[in-house]
Amino acid sequence: MVEPRFTVGLQEDARAIRQEVFVVEQGFKEEFDEDDKTCWCLVLFVNGVPVSTGRLKEIDPETYQVQRLAVRKPFRGKRIGEYTLKFLITKARTLGARSVVLESQYDKVGFYRKMRFKFLSEDVVFDQGYPHLKMYKIIVSKNKPKTINF
Repeated sequence: MVEPRFTVGLQEDARAIRQEVFVVEQGFKEEFDEDDKTCWCLVLFVNGVPVSTGRLKEIDPETYQVQRLAVRKPFRGKRIGEYTLKFLITKARTLGARSVVLESQYDKVGFYRKMRFKFLSEDVVFDQGYPHLKMYKIIVSKNKPKTINF
């Protein structure tokens, strides 16, 4: 059974997953920040086991940023990342978002392109020395064009 659990603020299971993936595996030193107190946090459970996490940060009322998406190593290659991202996008839509943005780690760009994200800019940005690319996805279309602020 797949169960998404959202809260405002960092859940302990999310902290553990991010510690495992971003700090231990990838070497990020400054993983946790003040945004953890105010962002929407998702932990995805499969048969009661926490397998992935991600968070949503409001950029403006119509734009949310997907951040800190992480899947525990034993669960990779099983579409868990896709489910996690889809739950985050659905939550953003229920909060009134028309678009979502993110900064993809350079080696994860293919995953986000598969999920129909487009490049907002081809300029590389660095987070703690790791290259990232800014991407976006329109999730609600209306008649007026949307300017993405990110």
